[in-house]
Amino acid sequence: MKKLLLDEKELVIQYEKLKNINKVAELFNISISTAQRRLKKNNVNLTRKFDTLNSIDVLGQYTLLKNIHKVAEYFNVSISPIKKILKLNGLDITNRRYEVNHNYFDIIDTEEKAYWLGFLFADGYIRERKNGDSLELKLCIKDKHHLELFRESINSNHKIIDLFNNVKYRNKVSRSHMCHLAMYSSKLVESVKSQGIHSRKTFTIKKPKIEKNLIRHFIRGYFDGDGSFSFNHNKHILSTNFACASEMFRTFLIDELFENNIKVRWYGDIKLYIYSKIDNLKFYNYIYENSTIYLERKKEKYEEFRRYYKYNN
Repeated sequence: MKKLLLDEKELVIQYEKLKNINKVAELFNISISTAQRRLKKNNVNLTRKFDTLNSIDVLGQYTLLKNIHKVAEYFNVSISPIKKILKLNGLDITNRRYEVNHNYFDIIDTEEKAYWLGFLFADGYIRERKNGDSLELKLCIKDKHHLELFRESINSNHKIIDLFNNVKYRNKVSRSHMCHLAMYSSKLVESVKSQGIHSRKTFTIKKPKIEKNLIRHFIRGYFDGDGSFSFNHNKHILSTNFACASEMFRTFLIDELFENNIKVRWYGDIKLYIYSKIDNLKFYNYIYENSTIYLERKKEKYEEFRRYYKYNN
């Protein structure tokens, strides 16, 4: 039998111990090809990385990390053996960098979900592309915290991007500082579609399919997106209004508020108005009583109105 050189003996010993050609090459400060050649020369069967991986461990890490590159890095291997194990176990492979609760809107059964659904009815929109659909929101920069709150509620880590929009109005162009969140998930898009939100929803939205006790939270969300409250006691200004271009949805709002003894006026345009002090107070009580989620700047405006008129309920 041919006597092995000392370095080759150690090379064989370390390979049998580590079972990883990359680590052995690094340990001896030689190239991988040199390590392979010397091991083969000494009749060592090189173990494939696929054979050294525990399938259960790989599946567990993939379930946790949801990213094939991160799993490969965890096991210090290339992505090829990871892919092979995942495919053998019937798993769809994803390299998703960003996460979101794809099923958040499947069932609207909490105040929070009803609120955000209403907010999306107002300000959310869907973009459909060949390479994947997305659910998106764009708000003025002063409401960025509210967008962060939505992202947190839906368990997303998608980036919120600051940008500027040029808006043309009456032959003048104004520049608006905005913040934008796009969540790329076909499952999430299908979920919100099932709740009545579509890519061209402005004129087609209608009454949501949610429990009666959650309607007021939904309306508060819609108001925070497409409503406003104006109050200035010096100029005798007092008004709540909703922007709504859908006839079916407008009818739903009028009926729901009328059912709660809140008088609403509509003058044939796209807005609904609440004018009287008493009706504005009723509306305040209706949407905010025992509520935990809302756009703070709008609620504070109502609080100013209540303090001025010394309303305690």
